[in-house]
Amino acid sequence: MQIVSASWFTSHGYCEYKFFLEKVLKIEVPRTKEMVYGSKIHKDKEIIFLEKAEEMTWKEFLEAEIPTITKEVEFEKQFGDILLLGRVDEIKSDKTGIYIIDDKPNPKPYNSNKLQLYAYCLLFKETFSNILNKPIFSILRNRDTNEIVWSQKFNKDQENEFFEVFHRLRSILLKKEEPIPTTNPNKCKACVYNKLNLCDRSLAK
Repeated sequence: MQIVSASWFTSHGYCEYKFFLEKVLKIEVPRTKEMVYGSKIHKDKEIIFLEKAEEMTWKEFLEAEIPTITKEVEFEKQFGDILLLGRVDEIKSDKTGIYIIDDKPNPKPYNSNKLQLYAYCLLFKETFSNILNKPIFSILRNRDTNEIVWSQKFNKDQENEFFEVFHRLRSILLKKEEPIPTTNPNKCKACVYNKLNLCDRSLAK
């Protein structure tokens, strides 16, 4: 069985060849300062939340009418030979819906970021399908300012869009299809594989 993390969809959307180097050839690179700092920010927010959090069941959470949140929740679901994993930054429940929130620094609603959120929404939907009676919304939020930069109701169209990319990602992992490198040299300039001279497809000059 192949394990796939929801966060891989952001990496795959950035550049398929970078994704191939990282997840198929498993060429490791050092953690960047940005990655270390980002992990610390998430951990600090989780600690602050846990200091004030009150215990409740998932049924109580789903039925909440006043805004109720939980953080850093892990989900998993098997789809064929793929085990999809996801760790959601924050989930909010109120009388109008369930809000799946992903925090990113300087976020933009790129399709790759949306797909990561779709993965979270799908995992949540599959986990609570028997008791869920509210619509699900995907939210992209600025990690540092808490500003919401993109929001969309999750429906069948988004689910179909996710699975189209899911099958492409799976084919690359199983080496059934060749990864397509980015055509954007600016992505190459920012890529850690280029900076360490580990990519033979780089367009950076």
